[in-house]
Amino acid sequence: MAKAADGARATRGQRGRPSTGVRESVVVAAQEILVEAGVARLSTKEVAKRAGVAESSIFYHFGDRMGLLQAVIQRHLRPVKDVLGEVDEEPGLRAGLLALVEALEEFFLDAIPVMAAVQSDVELRAKFAERSRELDIGPQRAVDAVVSHLSIQHADQRVPGTVDLRAAALLLVGAAHQRALQRHLSPPDVIAALPTTESIVDAVMPILG
Repeated sequence: MAKAADGARATRGQRGRPSTGVRESVVVAAQEILVEAGVARLSTKEVAKRAGVAESSIFYHFGDRMGLLQAVIQRHLRPVKDVLGEVDEEPGLRAGLLALVEALEEFFLDAIPVMAAVQSDVELRAKFAERSRELDIGPQRAVDAVVSHLSIQHADQRVPGTVDLRAAALLLVGAAHQRALQRHLSPPDVIAALPTTESIVDAVMPILG
């Protein structure tokens, strides 16, 4: 009897994901479900099952589905924030812009399925818009990140004062988003023919002086 009880405990301990890193496991599970099945399958029960955690832990860490979706987006923003820290330390204009555009493209590549899911659900779309206004987050933050880098160069007089920094930033962010979108939706031959991030940055460099 004791052996049977020990075996049952061992089996329970092997199920699901480790108890540590619950928040990260839930976010990863939510992202997987969104990509595979869309927002209709994004129930707390389904996410908990995929993550191998108690459903109550999702409410504890994220509050609701909207909080979970925002956490998924924030997770993909980490590399962009890391690049921004490196850019601030090493403000080479071309190298910094190249790193930023590459990081933004990867962010958009991961975030597009999430945003598509949000936009396809009326209730989630309204909640997301409301919380974005409250927290002052949204697509403009990507543009702000590039403007921040250009502003450093502007202070060093490497970028002329006549340049519209926000317009230049919008060009670069738009290019990163378009590359990510085409990688999701376009056929392989179109993707293969896309301009590289290097060529995109080099096309904007003359505008920046």
